[in-house]
Parts: sequence; C-alpha cells; structure tokens
Amino acid sequence: MDMRSYEDWTIHNADESAVEEVTWNKNDLLTLNWEATYMTDEIPADSDWDTFATRNKKALEAMYKQWGVPKEGSLHYMCIRPELTKGLSSIITPYAHMQFNYNFLKLTPGCSLMWHFDTYATFVKYNDIAEERAHNVCRTVIMMDDWDRGQVLQVGEEVYTHWRAGDTYTWKGDTWHGMANFGPTDCIVSQITFLDEDDKYTQ
Repeated sequence: MDMRSYEDWTIHNADESAVEEVTWNKNDLLTLNWEATYMTDEIPADSDWDTFATRNKKALEAMYKQWGVPKEGSLHYMCIRPELTKGLSSIITPYAHMQFNYNFLKLTPGCSLMWHFDTYATFVKYNDIAEERAHNVCRTVIMMDDWDRGQVLQVGEEVYTHWRAGDTYTWKGDTWHGMANFGPTDCIVSQITFLDEDDKYTQ
C-alpha cells in the first residue's frame, strides 16, 4: 500500500459539480437489488484476482484489523452494473465516450465506509489497466437523494454535507476518503469509475 498517499491525505479533496438534471425518482431506486458487503472482508479467501488493486484492498483489510474495526460497522450494500431504468440511465451518459464502470451503494443508519482509498479492483481487472496507469483512474459519486442529518462524506481534509440530489464529487487515484451515516435514513449514491485519459482532474 502506498503509505506516501496515506501520510499526505490532507492535500486532497473532491471536485464538486452536479448533473445537468435529476431524471430519477424514488421508484427508480426501488428497482436496485442490493447485496450486503463488508469492508473488513471483501476479498474471498479463494479469489484468483491477483492484481495490484486486490493486493491494495487486502492491505486495507489488514489495516482495519489492526485498528480493531468491527465487521458489522462496515456493512454497506452494493448493486453492480444493474439494468438502468430510463430515469437512472442519464447518470452514465456523460461517460459514454470513456472507459467506465458504474454501480450503486447504499449506506444504512449506523454504518460507515472506513477511511480508505479506492483500489478500483473491478475496473482494473475488466479494463486491463496497468499499474502505471492507475493514477489516471477517477471515481465520481452522484448523490441520489438530498442530504439528511447524520450523513457525512470526507475526502482528504474536506468534509461535505448538505448536498442535493444530483450533486457530484470526483477524486482521482489513491485519494483517501470515507463516509458515515449516523442519521435515521439510508444514504444512496451511484459510483462512476472512469479513466481520465485527458487529464482533466488532479489528485
């Protein structure tokens, strides 16, 4: 794991923007099928995904074990590349000309996404991204609902709250971040992973 980026976490933040139009509604979100996932135990013991990205993820899991992170607290729900309703399909339109992947994440009350950097393991595997190009991989998070109390996103040293549905946050490479939900309602985001070949974003 790149401990340089760990030590330099304060110099990073997210690029803030918003989608042109929110075209989805609550019914669109109800079509998503969720699978429970734990940050402390994401890589199966018999996994054959031996890439630099999965090795980084295993290093993060080892760090959580050292911290004493309880498995239950890292619970979140994933929906990987679902078939999109007409309302949801607009979220991937800006990325159609790029190498990209998409999924959805739900953070329920009382759970956190622990301090981490994205390893982009699925994107790296299926797009054959070499390690020397990994610094050009970006992640955009699109907020699917308006912010509710107790929901917090931190990227580098910047803390983000009070977002509106359609607000986006983008970071690049091994930028450290985390998210917590200590409020009463689910927090649902879509995650777009893409290769920033034009070098539009900086870390």
